Amino acid sequence: MRQPHLFCLRAWLGALVLVMLATLLPAQASEADWDRVLDRIDAERLNVHSVLVMRGDRVVAERYRSGQDRGLYSLWSSCRHFGPDDLHDMRSISKSVVGLVYGVLLARQQVPGLDTPVASLYPEHPALDQPPKNTIRIRDLLTMSAGLAWDEPSPVRRTTDDDQTPLVWTGSFYSTVFGREAVTRPGEAFVYSGGLTSLLVDVIERSTGRPWTEVVDTELFQPLGIQTWTWGRDLRGRPLAHAGLRLRPRDLLKIGALVLQGGQWQGRQVVPSAWVQATTSTHVRASDRLGYGYQWWTSEHTTAGRSLAVIQAIGNGGQRLFVVPGLDLVVVMTAGDYGTPDILAAEDGVFASLLALAAREAPPAATAR
Repeated sequence: MRQPHLFCLRAWLGALVLVMLATLLPAQASEADWDRVLDRIDAERLNVHSVLVMRGDRVVAERYRSGQDRGLYSLWSSCRHFGPDDLHDMRSISKSVVGLVYGVLLARQQVPGLDTPVASLYPEHPALDQPPKNTIRIRDLLTMSAGLAWDEPSPVRRTTDDDQTPLVWTGSFYSTVFGREAVTRPGEAFVYSGGLTSLLVDVIERSTGRPWTEVVDTELFQPLGIQTWTWGRDLRGRPLAHAGLRLRPRDLLKIGALVLQGGQWQGRQVVPSAWVQATTSTHVRASDRLGYGYQWWTSEHTTAGRSLAVIQAIGNGGQRLFVVPGLDLVVVMTAGDYGTPDILAAEDGVFASLLALAAREAPPAATAR
């Protein structure tokens, strides 16, 4: 028969171990903790329309707000209320979607390889098939390092010039982009260019014989269960490759989760894992603070003495997707401060607070989606 005093001793020791573990392990953040961070948006009167935070397979915070917003071709903004079912402009996050889809098609050999000279795909323009432009590769389009003159606002450059404007009416993306002056050797220097993304989608359409909207829907959106989306068009009716995507924030969160899981979604390998690794690695320095992969931004953030790799997709006006593999964390933000780079710094502050809160927690258990 078990001795009563021995049973009590074991129970007491077990309770003591649980107490000691509770003091050693970081506490899980509560809903109120996450809400306090998001309250900064109201306190600082930021024109942020949504913030969503996912840890592991669980959405731990989700907030929608009213704010000023305007469409791609609108001259004036108006106040709108945003909710979970509302589409929002993604602007240059469109570029990161293009980067993912190129990798899907590349794995099936449906698009040219990374070291293919772009000029070789456009034999109808022999005048542009000259050094050094004839050495520009698909890889250089993906990394924004084609070496061609181009001026466009970006997260690392403020300018009033905008060379992407002709993209909405040009008859040839190739001649518009490759007609620019060569200023550096291909692959050497980062120059942000919506023209390069437009050219990538042109290559995809010419290689597959399918329209871009069909390609992105079949290869990415349908596998993720993304059913409600639009892609804005240029003045010739073509998808505005570099900036036309509109998504619900929850669906952007799915794309972040896909990247976090190495291209997997609910047990299916949607994007090859090797491509996700390559596309979210730094191939060229964009600034002291940011690197660039294949249409994705990269950075390092330090919190609580710990350096963390952060993968980003960034769109004009404050559209953000942060993926932090080291914390199993995905953060989405949408906003309406188009043409106002200061919104990025303000959002970076909110993200830093979310990162610090996530870092103090014990990592969530990985769960298949």
